Amino acid sequence: MSMVIKNNKSALQTLNNLNKNSSSLTKQLQRLSSGMKINSAADDASSYAISERMRVQIRSLSADLANTQNGSSLMKVAEGAVASTVDALKTFKAKAIDAANDTNTDTDRSIIQKELDQLMSQIDDNALVTFNGKYLLNGTLGGNIVADQKDAVVSFMSYLDGNKFSTAQEALDGAIKYASCGMFKDEDTLINSFINDMKSGDLLEVCGINLNNDDTGSITGLDAGGERAKTAESIVPEDGPFFGGNPKGSSMIRGLTVNWPDNGSDEMKKAITAALDGQWLTNCMELVDESFALNFWENGTSVKSMDVEFSNASDGTLAYVTSTFNPSTGITNGLKLTINMNYYNNLDLTNENGAVVGETNQLYLDRTLAHEMTHAIMSANIKNFSTLPKYIKEGTAELVHGIDDYRKQKIQTLAQDTDALRNILEDSSSAAGDDAYAAGYMIMRYMAKEAADSEPEKNMSFQIGTKAAQSIRVGLADMRCETLGLKKSDGTTVSVATQQKATSAITVIDRAIGKALKQQTMIGAVCSRLEFTAANITTSHENVTSSESVIRDADMARTFTEYTRSNVLMSAAQSMLAQANQNSSNVIGLLQ
Repeated sequence: MSMVIKNNKSALQTLNNLNKNSSSLTKQLQRLSSGMKINSAADDASSYAISERMRVQIRSLSADLANTQNGSSLMKVAEGAVASTVDALKTFKAKAIDAANDTNTDTDRSIIQKELDQLMSQIDDNALVTFNGKYLLNGTLGGNIVADQKDAVVSFMSYLDGNKFSTAQEALDGAIKYASCGMFKDEDTLINSFINDMKSGDLLEVCGINLNNDDTGSITGLDAGGERAKTAESIVPEDGPFFGGNPKGSSMIRGLTVNWPDNGSDEMKKAITAALDGQWLTNCMELVDESFALNFWENGTSVKSMDVEFSNASDGTLAYVTSTFNPSTGITNGLKLTINMNYYNNLDLTNENGAVVGETNQLYLDRTLAHEMTHAIMSANIKNFSTLPKYIKEGTAELVHGIDDYRKQKIQTLAQDTDALRNILEDSSSAAGDDAYAAGYMIMRYMAKEAADSEPEKNMSFQIGTKAAQSIRVGLADMRCETLGLKKSDGTTVSVATQQKATSAITVIDRAIGKALKQQTMIGAVCSRLEFTAANITTSHENVTSSESVIRDADMARTFTEYTRSNVLMSAAQSMLAQANQNSSNVIGLLQ
């Protein structure tokens, strides 16, 4: 090797190695002190980006877990309030049953009513429960909830009953949305959904209508979610023949003053008015009250008097109710029930149902009256009733007594001809014959069935995922007395003032209990889901953290080995650099 002094290649090479070893030592020291093998993008750009995305996900999962736990806490607060409401309703029913017993006087019942009023106040207080300042059960997070098919129709009627809109269409759209818990936003949505489902399904599947049993299909019957079968003979249950007598003047029947005609010497008219006064009108109005929670006792009932008349027309009309109303307000101010003696002039007076002698296809008079009294009660309670679509007025009346026995063929025909069915629903006023009756009955049964399987409108969202769409939407229904059916919009409350009212109250309370229990069940299901969600998020957090650790965390044993190696090499390089510099110094000796 030549001896030079300008360029000390040995020293330069040694210095280069010293710098490399110094850099390596610094990196190992950084890794050992931080515990990570990647401390900046310069260490491994692609792995750094991957691990940073994982860190974002880890932070997001931590937030998700907190959201889930907070959501669970909110739902438990709501469940506690609903549980308190259920307890209050248990007491409520026990008191109503007590009041329905005739061992009590009306004075006793007034005392019981005071207790019920306090329970209703407590139920309203329960509905005002809050979480972090947010009201949970006052309707802001959900709206209505229905217990079953029957309750869906009651909700529909309740909304129309409290109608404050200027037009019947606005009220109808609102009632459909309310009764379906937001599933159908208006009449058009309901009709379109019904027709589309009928194109691909059968009556039982789509509407819950069973044409192959003895049940008439009334909303209180078995195939409509009721507790007992309703046959043509049992729709309006009577104790036995009661055609004797001839009422005169007027009678008070379930809050309605009934004005009787002068029947003269007509024995058949006398028999019919006696039956009307005896049990028919009472039982028909009880049936409507049971089916729709509508009666003549309510404060908002616009007319509480009805005239009874007879006709002898050959137009095929069995009986009908005529309503007179104020055209500027849409409020009914008069009612008249007309019975067509052209059809019912030959009643079998041994048959309490109003059977016609020699008539094979019996359209019992009591059943006809149930239909017509539905119109009368709805007209007296619902603003703009007269301008509702015909299929709504007739379809709801048919729900009370059921028509799937008498109009079986008509229903089957319409089910197979969806174009005709749509035309009837969109223009029922011009529908021929009984088309509007059958079509209205079908679509009301459809809405009731769909609503029974629905949940409240989902106006609350729990963010439980790392993406925008990963959330649980929840609806908490309105648990105030008005939505539960214990109170009307006009201030009328469930009353046990008389034995008759107490008996009616039991049915109303049963519906309220059904609503509350369904709400409680749904809250419990959401709580259970949130628990599973929290467990899943925890597992995901663990797995992603483990994956990020593989990429980012330093293997301390390996890193310390590298550190020791770099440290030794650093020391060796320093020694060799000193030696290389010494070699250059030796050249100076030649120049002396």
